[in-house]
Amino acid sequence: MCTSIYFKTADQKHLLSRTMDFSYELNPNPIFMPRRYQWKSTIEGELRENKFGFVGAGKKLADHYFVADGVNEKGLAIAELYLPGEAKYQSSLDPDMINLAPHEFITFLLGNCASIEDVRILLSEIRLVEAKVPVMGIVTPLHWILTDCDGNCCVIEPTEKTLKLKPNPVGVMTNTPCLEWHLDNLRNYLNLSNRQRPSCQFGQYTAVPFSQGTGSLGLPGSYTPPDRFVRAAFFKEHTLEAQNEAEGVLNAYHILSTVFIPKGVVVTDRETNDYSQYIGTMCNESRTYYYSSYDNTQVSSIILDEELLKETEPRIFNINQEFIIRNLNV
Repeated sequence: MCTSIYFKTADQKHLLSRTMDFSYELNPNPIFMPRRYQWKSTIEGELRENKFGFVGAGKKLADHYFVADGVNEKGLAIAELYLPGEAKYQSSLDPDMINLAPHEFITFLLGNCASIEDVRILLSEIRLVEAKVPVMGIVTPLHWILTDCDGNCCVIEPTEKTLKLKPNPVGVMTNTPCLEWHLDNLRNYLNLSNRQRPSCQFGQYTAVPFSQGTGSLGLPGSYTPPDRFVRAAFFKEHTLEAQNEAEGVLNAYHILSTVFIPKGVVVTDRETNDYSQYIGTMCNESRTYYYSSYDNTQVSSIILDEELLKETEPRIFNINQEFIIRNLNV
């Protein structure tokens, strides 16, 4: 379970933000992956080399670095989310294709594509093959939301043998069902508004609103993917436009607070907590990654500047997980 949103600020900055909701304890941190980083393909065992550096959130499992989202030096940003029951991968390799494990897909794209158009060109050569994530021991059913500096927002959902880019006109993504279903479902909520509803007459009785907020009456409130999609779309649509990048990051946190899952609220059939482990926000133009964890809500940032891009080894930015309260008496 995850929720992602994409929007633009008044000064033309584009931001992709997401919650990472998962029942497996990821213990992630921001990670920098350098230019010319070499990694071994799980499927083919070949050594691959990325062209571009990028920064995102993830961790090192066994001998591999994995990220669940990130922005690269060219301004391409991607986040992966779960798509259980819908994601379908291939069971065998194709020697004429680039064969990748699903959990490697985002590393390959961020390391080799400068824009969504670059992704579009490469997709015809890529084959996603079933493979388990090291240590976790599961095949992750994923789909991806992609954004770039040109204001494009698309998703990739591996439901067919051939991978395709789908335009995302709402700039929101959650989990199963697929994007088309979520877009159709918005037609059930045409009554939602940020405006107050007027009084209504019932015979001789005039029913007046209890208070403010009647326009949002009927806004779904569960943590299911369809309800989170509607909530995120509604709040994204009506939250006042941010004037700059900093305000945009703040808006992202306010909007995602409506879908943020506290521990204990969603318990899986395996008796594990599915909760929002972190929020990550990426700015396409500034190449900045903003991060806060469940235990430490202070926002940290990593800028993919030339100084960082000079580094030649992956770098994990360990975040202090202590919840810090500022004492004003001191």
